Amino acid sequence: MFLRRFVNDRGLLRGLRPASNLLARTGAVRTYSAGQKRAPKKDDLPSFTKIALVGVVGTIIFVEAVKSLDKNKPKNSYSESEFESAMQGTKRRKLMFEPGQLHIVLATPDLPETAVQKHTPKAKIVDVREVVEHYRHQPNDKYYALLNDIQDSHGSSYQEYLPRGLLVMLVGRYLQETCKEGDSVAVTNFPLNMQDAIKFENEVGIVDKALFTSPHADSELSKYYQTVNKVEVLE
Repeated sequence: MFLRRFVNDRGLLRGLRPASNLLARTGAVRTYSAGQKRAPKKDDLPSFTKIALVGVVGTIIFVEAVKSLDKNKPKNSYSESEFESAMQGTKRRKLMFEPGQLHIVLATPDLPETAVQKHTPKAKIVDVREVVEHYRHQPNDKYYALLNDIQDSHGSSYQEYLPRGLLVMLVGRYLQETCKEGDSVAVTNFPLNMQDAIKFENEVGIVDKALFTSPHADSELSKYYQTVNKVEVLE
């Protein structure tokens, strides 16, 4: 009886696992599970590709910064495409002549210079066509090459093919170089072009009067200046 009980008790003891073994196994399982959570993902590791990409981006930023500096350097010459591109991005600038600094009269191409002189006897005559020719014969001017290229392509009528805005820019420069504050000037042979007129008033100076002949009294340019009572028709 006693022997049978001893055997049963011993079997029971065998069925019991040591706590240390259970803890060891449980700890091993927990350690493995924790290891899975902490293992760095492949995407989180710094790869050669990522490092190289950062280097490329840095190089691109540097190159663009250098280009930006180059764009701020004064150009010695312009091609026609470069000038047109610059004009497309040009915003309204400060006037070359503030109101009252220069008294400006515009005269359209069909008005004889003698008629303009008679109407504005104290004004200095500035012929738009002569201004363009003046800069075309200045070898050191940045528009020298451009003007001569256009002249080579179109001959004596080359001024009709100037890039948009160039004529007004040249006239403005010429006025700055030859006029002083308080002067009166009559700009003759000014084209019947709304865009040129608007650019002139936005960048060069405010026009006091615009002179037209009867055939052009109803032109769009004349109507533009009629809205501000600046039109005079010369017979």
